Amino acid sequence: MSLNIIAGKFKGKKLLTPKNIRPATTLVRSAIFNILQNNVENSNFLDIFSGSGALGLEALSRKAKFAIFIDKSFESCKIIKKNIKSLNVEDKTRVIQKDACLAIKILKDTFDIVTIDPPFILYKQNPFYINKLLLLLKNFNLIDKNSLIFLEEPTYSKRDPFVEGLKLLDKRKYGSCFLLQYSNN
Repeated sequence: MSLNIIAGKFKGKKLLTPKNIRPATTLVRSAIFNILQNNVENSNFLDIFSGSGALGLEALSRKAKFAIFIDKSFESCKIIKKNIKSLNVEDKTRVIQKDACLAIKILKDTFDIVTIDPPFILYKQNPFYINKLLLLLKNFNLIDKNSLIFLEEPTYSKRDPFVEGLKLLDKRKYGSCFLLQYSNN
């Protein structure tokens, strides 16, 4: 599958994608960045379940200050690093190969924007994982009152969208998935 950067400095640049992943569609990526508008510039961006790194790299293309990519897959992290190198943004990035909940516990920064795009099988195998992850973002002070979190989940998800301390701002359907937007209460 071929992915391209949608807009900004790297518009049209092709990104490598790991095999056997479901990257966020162009429609969902466009929706996230249309909602964000000018809030991306100078932001600290956290891309969880990064896959190819498309969301974080899109943010850097639109003048984000820094992006951290988290993915537990060795293959995905290798691809992310190649994509970073091809765009020459090594000095604005960090790649962490770890389970997302474990990686959250070692981060020290506060993030303006967080994207979470997990493999949809996770919603069947461990439906409580995502809410645990959202709580960790809050409890480890990785988000502040102005931070925005975007979560992609399948339409069949039975996950409770209520997360203590977070406010669900919006939920929109895009094809076979929902895009949920949270803020810190």
